[in-house]
Amino acid sequence: METKTQSLEKVLKDLSAVGGIELSAIVSRQGLLMVTREGDGMLSSEAFAALTATLYMSAESTTLRLREQKPKSIIVETEDKHLITYAAGPDALIVVLVGKEGYIGLVLNELKKASEKVRIII
Repeated sequence: METKTQSLEKVLKDLSAVGGIELSAIVSRQGLLMVTREGDGMLSSEAFAALTATLYMSAESTTLRLREQKPKSIIVETEDKHLITYAAGPDALIVVLVGKEGYIGLVLNELKKASEKVRIII
């Protein structure tokens, strides 16, 4: 029988089949790293987890004040990458870094499926 960690790692492995994803992680809303599929090592996984959770919580606070709704995803676009933070139930976030060759629509569709799996696992 798979452990929760193994199940979460499988979610990220399946997600990595989507072209263009350079890094992926599942983090708690408090910023603790649960599992990751490492990128090029430019940023420590723990720092990445904490920073993305902080970004999400800031956006969540803002949208709750404006529309009284929580965001499903936060997308930060740079010149050649997209950082997507996607809610995965009340306790977790899935974070992916997508390169310029990735298709954001496809990635978002797969994140929706992956978030449901994570919600069930956790």
